[in-house]
Amino acid sequence: MDVSIVVLAWEDIDRTAQCVRSLPTAAEIIVVDNGSSAPIRDAVEALCGEVGAQYVQSGENLGYARGMNLGARHATRTNIILANNDVIVHSDSVDRLLAALDAPDVGAAFPQVVNPDGSDETAGGRFLTPGLGIAHAVGLNLLVPRLRITAEPAVADWLTGPFVVMRRRDFEAIGGVDETSYFYSEDLRLCWAVQRKLGMRIAYITDATINHLGDASSQRRWSSAEIAQRQTREFVRAARQLGGGGSGRIAATAYTLGALWRGLLGRDAVRRGIGRGALEGLRSR
Repeated sequence: MDVSIVVLAWEDIDRTAQCVRSLPTAAEIIVVDNGSSAPIRDAVEALCGEVGAQYVQSGENLGYARGMNLGARHATRTNIILANNDVIVHSDSVDRLLAALDAPDVGAAFPQVVNPDGSDETAGGRFLTPGLGIAHAVGLNLLVPRLRITAEPAVADWLTGPFVVMRRRDFEAIGGVDETSYFYSEDLRLCWAVQRKLGMRIAYITDATINHLGDASSQRRWSSAEIAQRQTREFVRAARQLGGGGSGRIAATAYTLGALWRGLLGRDAVRRGIGRGALEGLRSR
């Protein structure tokens, strides 16, 4: 099987073991321990020895992007998969994702993501434009679905990426995972690079399925409101940076205004976290 699968793990042996054992044995499997404590680090290394995976130790928590890029530098096969450690891969899903790359215009392929209870978790959205940002600011997106930043996976500009396959040459051509962000928005930035830098498209493969066991690393560190704040901050920051010049700034500012008034009107901590995150994303470098 001509694919290298990079699994990024941090402070979690149980989910990492479930993930690695669900992967095709014919693939080149690379497990990056992203700065775990000694007991977890030793357990991950032992797991790799047991299943024949390559073990890579980062020495510290590099964040998602740098950790994945570290693992990718050890890949030797034609195609590469970036995998969270909290996924379980269904039989034949890797083959189906690889088959999507037979189409020369496909730069990245994503599976259907399901929760442990079988419900669909696949999520995606649109790149933020001035029009979408203004619609969000004035509430028009509540009335017109096509003006929302979320989108059905089949027509989305970007998809969340706990498991994504690319040709290794394409992955290297975009510079790997964008290290501008420490955590969150990497999948958006990757999809943007595939489309805008390579002129290719992303593919959503519905008959390739993975189970996502949960955003384990985040939930151990942050509350739901803090996660929402961080996700929104990185979304707005990415939109501002990738949009380029005045267009990106207008889109990000308009979206932030909408997030702020929703946060003021909303009574829950998550809405307020989204508002704070949007403001941080507008101001941060």
